[in-house]
Amino acid sequence: MQPKVKIYIEKSSLEIIAQNSSNPKLYFRNVIEIFRKYADIYLDTTANDLNMMQNPKDLNDPGDIFTFIQGYGLSWPNAANDKFDALRNNTNQMDINGNVIYILNNITEIKKFREKYGVWAILDKDVHDDIFGFSFGKSLNLEKVGKTNNGWINILSPITNDLPPSNSFVLSDGQLLFNNNIDKNKQKCYCGLENLKELLSIILPNTLDVPFYLLIMCNKIDDPQMVGIISKWVKDVQKLRKFEIVIEFFTTSKTLHSRDLYANNYRIEVDRGFYVFKLNKVNNSVTNIVNRDGASFNKIDIKTYLSAPFDKGDTILDIALTELDSIKGKYNKFLKNTGDPKIIVAIDPKYYSKNRILF
Repeated sequence: MQPKVKIYIEKSSLEIIAQNSSNPKLYFRNVIEIFRKYADIYLDTTANDLNMMQNPKDLNDPGDIFTFIQGYGLSWPNAANDKFDALRNNTNQMDINGNVIYILNNITEIKKFREKYGVWAILDKDVHDDIFGFSFGKSLNLEKVGKTNNGWINILSPITNDLPPSNSFVLSDGQLLFNNNIDKNKQKCYCGLENLKELLSIILPNTLDVPFYLLIMCNKIDDPQMVGIISKWVKDVQKLRKFEIVIEFFTTSKTLHSRDLYANNYRIEVDRGFYVFKLNKVNNSVTNIVNRDGASFNKIDIKTYLSAPFDKGDTILDIALTELDSIKGKYNKFLKNTGDPKIIVAIDPKYYSKNRILF
């Protein structure tokens, strides 16, 4: 993931934000802080026109881009007229990699970007001061949640429409393959995998015109059947949607304490890994039972990387960058055929290094 958010914005849309920032009732405190500290702005203009903006006609006009940028100490935007022309003329694919946001004035383009490319696109008239912030937390206490049939769909379905679109996930869960149970036939049931599959069934986009990339890193486990188990799991996940889902699953011997799923614009953190439910095979079906396993509760937290721009210390984005940099380092060792990590399920090498969050 790039160190800063890439915000592609039309000139007229930036002027709207600049104008509104002068209104005390609409003052975009959070938006301005994000622009100032966490974002690189790519403006729908040519390099020549961008230079011309540094000679404003009216310094008293709050909607003037120069006045707005200088007044709030923002970095000068990058000219990206060629990128926007490619979008409108369908001559080339726009930037859909990493933590990228589009602020546009065309609802058709917004719908296209969200549904076809899994990119966070926002109508300029819908921008408000908390537009980039989202936070959801839930403690899964047994007495409150219930004993049976309380799967991810019951927990997340109320908020899935509020999550930003995504086209890639990176998952780090050291205990994913250790979350197992023995069923009545004395066969191992890998609860972590089953939980992750159910979670993906809820949060994967419904439509996408490009491949969705999923990279998973977890600790090794000594089970001669593991390759077959994961291979079947991969096929099951790929059946969840009609679009192509490319899954890279690699293991490492170094202990991972984090249990996080990173999307393009948000992070999901789950206590005790993805072992939120204890899954047993009952009549060849899976029953979702809230897992206590010695703990009084499990907890899930979902936050966008820009949810608290004024927080002191490490932000959600800082934490994500540190973790993803570590994962990328291990992944690069695999690509160079050095070190410990290895892919446990073979995929076509043409997909290596394609995950849009890491690269």
